[in-house]
Amino acid sequence: MHSQKSAYQNNFFGEERLARYFLKFFKTRKKIQVRPGALQPDELRERIKKIGKDKKVNIVRVQYDSSAEENPVSVKIVNIQEDYFTGVIVNVERSIKQEMDDKLIYVKGGGGTVDFYYNDGDIMSVEEDFDETIIQEMDEEQVLEILDALDLNENVRISYYDKGKGGVINGMGRLVSKEVAAKTFVMELTLINDIELDDPKKVTLNLDHTPVFALEVLI
Repeated sequence: MHSQKSAYQNNFFGEERLARYFLKFFKTRKKIQVRPGALQPDELRERIKKIGKDKKVNIVRVQYDSSAEENPVSVKIVNIQEDYFTGVIVNVERSIKQEMDDKLIYVKGGGGTVDFYYNDGDIMSVEEDFDETIIQEMDEEQVLEILDALDLNENVRISYYDKGKGGVINGMGRLVSKEVAAKTFVMELTLINDIELDDPKKVTLNLDHTPVFALEVLI
């Protein structure tokens, strides 16, 4: 009787292990379905690795009807893994509005961190965004000459690239302070990218780290 019970238990547990094995096998062998026109997972992975972390990219996805999404998603790559990469959605105007009122949620502009899995098979293209180089950067000496000539509290228009926000800032405000030798100055902005601020925003800019595209007196 005891031997029959042991044989039954061995057979039972053997079948259970076999069932678990096949379940695991089929789970790990999940079929990858790449939408027509989308990048293959390996191709996408290599593309992301080549671009690298801390770069801003525009992502175009393939919709269910095989057409491309109308508006690309702009993200800053913050993490790259073998199965996926993570991007922080970049929208300059949205982040400015959030700073004005952190209780507001702007769904249209997107936002937050998103994991993009290579095997999802829905990404048509990933292109690095070089918008900081599209606009002609002013010569550093030229910016310093203008700074030296500007008086404090003078109304100024400025255009510069904000690496943290991943976009170009076009602002108007006044010059609060300047240290020409240190290539540093402080602006108090009241208008940013056509958004009128409820409270002026102070920004400290250093020419060694911030490309400046335009700096002029408002008349």
